[in-house]
Amino acid sequence: MPTITLNTPDGFSLPALHVPSATGTGQPLVLIQEIFGINAAMREAAQHWAALGFEVLCPDLFARQRPGVDLDPTQPEQFQAGIQLMMGMDQDLAIRDLEAARQWFADREASARVVALGYCLGGRLAVRMALETPVAATVSYYGVGLEQLLPASPAASAPCLLHIAGNDGFVPPPAREIILAEVAKRPALQAHVYEGCDHAFARPHGEHYNAAAAELAQTRTLAFLRA
Repeated sequence: MPTITLNTPDGFSLPALHVPSATGTGQPLVLIQEIFGINAAMREAAQHWAALGFEVLCPDLFARQRPGVDLDPTQPEQFQAGIQLMMGMDQDLAIRDLEAARQWFADREASARVVALGYCLGGRLAVRMALETPVAATVSYYGVGLEQLLPASPAASAPCLLHIAGNDGFVPPPAREIILAEVAKRPALQAHVYEGCDHAFARPHGEHYNAAAAELAQTRTLAFLRA
């Protein structure tokens, strides 16, 4: 699949998967990876959103540590490698890299309404983009660590939609209640809880994939991003 290079403000050459919209001129979408790099699931996700009318740019956020990460989460040692890469990530720098992706779209068309969508780690970073960058709107699928992030963040943000798995082992009930309480206080945030679903319920072929919940989340996402 085609890859382009983004030039970041600090001079780093950041590789990014680029998938044009299947419908021609598509809405710009920054797609944010899980902890497994730009792997088969992320390539499939990029093609999926492109088929729905988005022009997709998915930066390799692990490139500063190890370019070309492509992990299989069904393999325990590769799953652990993803955890280690996430722990080693400078998330502030990742936000600047994601802003470079947003800016790439904006440089081509100043009036472009650039949106972002992320899964897992990417879900957390999508929320941070809403809080910290000029992105138009973001969507977070089962973002992690939001129970610490949101209470420590200012109320102002771009519109952000959260898809929360009801049985997410990475977001236990006390954490979920903190997140929902924060959402209730913030007009720019919306959240939906998918009861009976586990983490990564929207990843096709994954252990916890739930087709009905994934379809509902997609419907809500499209309505939100196209509003």
